[in-house]
Amino acid sequence: MNLFKPEVPFPAKVLSVNDLTKHLKSLIENDRLLSGVWIQGEISNLVKAASGHCYFTLKDDQAVIKAALWAGNRRKIATDFKNGDFVMVYGALSVYPPRGEYQITVQDLRPAGIGALYEAYEKLKKKLQAEGLFEPDRKLPLPFLPKGVGIVTSPRGAVVQDIFRVIRRRFPNMPLFLVPAKVQGEGAAAEIVAGIERLNHDPRVDVIIIARGGGSLEDLWAFNEEPVARAISASTKPIVSAVGHETDTTIADLVADRRAATPSVAGELVVPVKSELVDFVARQQKRLARSIRGMLQLQRQRFKRAASCRFLVKPSLLIAERRNTVMNLARELENLVRRMLDKKTHKAGLLRARLDSLNPMTLLNRGYSMVTDQEGRVVNSVNLLAANQKLRIHFADGRAGVSVEKLEKND
Repeated sequence: MNLFKPEVPFPAKVLSVNDLTKHLKSLIENDRLLSGVWIQGEISNLVKAASGHCYFTLKDDQAVIKAALWAGNRRKIATDFKNGDFVMVYGALSVYPPRGEYQITVQDLRPAGIGALYEAYEKLKKKLQAEGLFEPDRKLPLPFLPKGVGIVTSPRGAVVQDIFRVIRRRFPNMPLFLVPAKVQGEGAAAEIVAGIERLNHDPRVDVIIIARGGGSLEDLWAFNEEPVARAISASTKPIVSAVGHETDTTIADLVADRRAATPSVAGELVVPVKSELVDFVARQQKRLARSIRGMLQLQRQRFKRAASCRFLVKPSLLIAERRNTVMNLARELENLVRRMLDKKTHKAGLLRARLDSLNPMTLLNRGYSMVTDQEGRVVNSVNLLAANQKLRIHFADGRAGVSVEKLEKND
């Protein structure tokens, strides 16, 4: 029996498995296209080694490829990942000869489908931040006790039920006003904006909650659109954003006056616990009642003291006492004035005596006389006289004119 087909020639050269693998390795690793390529697929068979290296399989509905992410590159990737995540990876294809497998050595990893969305998110975030829409000083404070709470969210699902349940538990009769809106997909942003504007014109509402459950970036994208951010910023009523899970951060969260980690937390933020308020009011009423009783007791005691006062019992006693006081004060004033007058009179007498002692007429009355020249100047020295000079001699009772006949000076 012939084991060889006649149409197949006997090979001139037979390759070993190693030779073939080396050839394939050279073809793949030297291909410029395959030295840097993006591939997307679902992660499976993920192994995170203690060394920091990660090994996993990328698959779609028709094929699989092995992937290796070395620890050095792993530290540069901010995105976390797990089995079942749909991602896109960047890297170079290589061949692992011991197993005859080709794989991609990963240099970057991102959630699939959000590259453009993430860039748009970052661009809008920077724009609004530059305009000051995230600044704390422009955010409105939440009312302590709103007269009504407005909610913009989908009417179906657990989110609205969580908010209603929390608020009803904390404040059973708090009025709630739901504005149904799409929170995902085409037209969602417009409905959210319309809901915010509607509640802003509703006088029954003091605070607004916008909410939806968790999801991917695509699912939450309506809350990353500029019209929604502008509507939140323009709102005259404070807005609480409860979008996604605690780890999700949307543009709406950054612009809103308050951010809630979950829709349930949003319900806790907007209303106080009614039973606590009732207890507080009851305590304040008791304090007020005690204070009023204390004030009344004090006034009652003052009234009793006033009622027992002899002046109020017999007002004429008060008048008589005041009259005696006035008379005593009048006498004291009279004595004071008299003493002041005596003192001033005595002082005036001393001054008069002093003036009299200095008055020239006093000396003239005692027999002295005063000599003046024709101009009225007093002559008090013989050196001021000349022979035949006319002089006047003043006496106490008159004057006499004389002429100098002889001048004699004392030795």
